[in-house]
Amino acid sequence: MLMNPINAKLFVAIASLTMLCSADSSAQRKKLGEAEAVRLAEQFIVRNGYTDLPPDKNRLHYETIEWASNIQEMLKMRHDTLERNVYGVARGRKGSSLGWTIVFRYKHATEQEMREVGRAVTMNLDGSKIRVEHVDFNLKRIGRRL
Repeated sequence: MLMNPINAKLFVAIASLTMLCSADSSAQRKKLGEAEAVRLAEQFIVRNGYTDLPPDKNRLHYETIEWASNIQEMLKMRHDTLERNVYGVARGRKGSSLGWTIVFRYKHATEQEMREVGRAVTMNLDGSKIRVEHVDFNLKRIGRRL
């Protein structure tokens, strides 16, 4: 079966566009290595006001449950609660799905709390759907301490 020149050009253009879109989509979904996931989580907690550094009020993420009635109160409650550096890493995320769980210790915790619980930042393998989990993370469940 022969194609006329217009149909052949249209076919080539559509095929090329499809390949470009597929390549772009797979590039956006690149799996993060452990070091990249750690760096992303550290930036995330700074940006969202959990450390002693100033937050980025234009890029805030909310937890599933927030007790504060406004942004200023929320940031005041979060401020300086977590150490800047990651404490440990676990493969996977809540609900046994694929991803990363990056754990931070509380900065002003009691000695017992320092040994037992922290806060977890979870994300998909490609860094998407990043969030701070609302519940504390049992430090004994960490796959690897850093």
